[in-house]
Amino acid sequence: MKILVVHEVSYRKKVVYEYQDFAERLASMGHTVNVIDYDADGDFEYKSFRCSKTGLAEVTVENTPYLNLPFVKYASGRLNYLKLLEQKLERKEVDVVFLYSIFINGTNTIRLCRKYGVPVVYRVLDVYHKIRQNPLMAVPLYFGERFTYKNADTISVTNEKMIPYVTKMAGGRTKNITVLHHGVDTDFFKPMPRDPEFAKKHGILPEDKVALFLGTTYSFSGLDAVIERFQRLRERCPNAKIVVVGGGEQDARLKQLVETQGLSGSVILTGFRPYDEVPRWISLADLTFNSFYINDITRDIIPIKMLQYMACGKPVVCAPIPDVMRLFPSGESGMIYQSIEDADAFVDLLGNTLRDDVELQKLGTNALSFITRNFAMTQQISRLESQLKEAVAQGTRS
Repeated sequence: MKILVVHEVSYRKKVVYEYQDFAERLASMGHTVNVIDYDADGDFEYKSFRCSKTGLAEVTVENTPYLNLPFVKYASGRLNYLKLLEQKLERKEVDVVFLYSIFINGTNTIRLCRKYGVPVVYRVLDVYHKIRQNPLMAVPLYFGERFTYKNADTISVTNEKMIPYVTKMAGGRTKNITVLHHGVDTDFFKPMPRDPEFAKKHGILPEDKVALFLGTTYSFSGLDAVIERFQRLRERCPNAKIVVVGGGEQDARLKQLVETQGLSGSVILTGFRPYDEVPRWISLADLTFNSFYINDITRDIIPIKMLQYMACGKPVVCAPIPDVMRLFPSGESGMIYQSIEDADAFVDLLGNTLRDDVELQKLGTNALSFITRNFAMTQQISRLESQLKEAVAQGTRS
């Protein structure tokens, strides 16, 4: 198949997640995969290049050009993207579009592909309009979501809990909604011993017990509540340390907490790290955690980081996200649950589990077994390939 992947973030600069992983795995299976992205913070001139973020295969990436001026950048990006896409469709370079975006190029993709008879599979990862705090962006995103869910040929959601949301936004649409769970590369993310030199370099001693958070530090991450209670954590596990691998909107707040509470060396903030380093960072952990507050954004998601933790054989203390709790039974999946809304209880569970070597071993073994059986990337990519082939066979919606 000739597959076009479309997103409105930078392919090259974005930390590796499903967007790049799926594209490059499809390319490694022999499909021709092209990507059109939009880099709002850098590459505003047209560029075309070969790229691999995972090392599995290369894809061809084209940057959408735009006029680098406030607000104008979005309008010009939409217009220039239309030109790029129509050229590809006229030359019959696309059998199916795998679409991730709405604001810059999503609605345009559906309209233009309908004209040329090319099916669009739309991938739902988040409740997009609620992520944006600025109403100037949230409002058009809301209407863009409604249009997309009504008119895409197929909707691919990450879990069953997203289906009612999509159905409501689409005005009752129930057909052609498929579930494709996130997968994890169990060859890349796998158990490995803590590297003594790597640990020492980053301030981790052999006797330290490490609780690790991986990913974007969203305002709803709950990390500030955990760090504020670091002394409480130490009361339950005296040699505890926290490592945060990633970055985002909470960075300044977390750095301030570390400085004002004198936690340098006890709470380690790494910032974003290269993708190929991530398994080494996870190997430093005795326990991993996801402390998200439950809100309209987080209620229906399954964070990929948890799958990566588990594939590395690490126990997980997780917020009680409804579909996560349904898919990952407490204990037997290697995951246990506590709400960060009761931050004291969350930190107590972290500390009590960290100091219990027997429980850590049992939960880690369960995590690895559960993820291997149910969420290996090879299973998910095979399902995605089948979904794309089915979309091509069915064609566009009438």
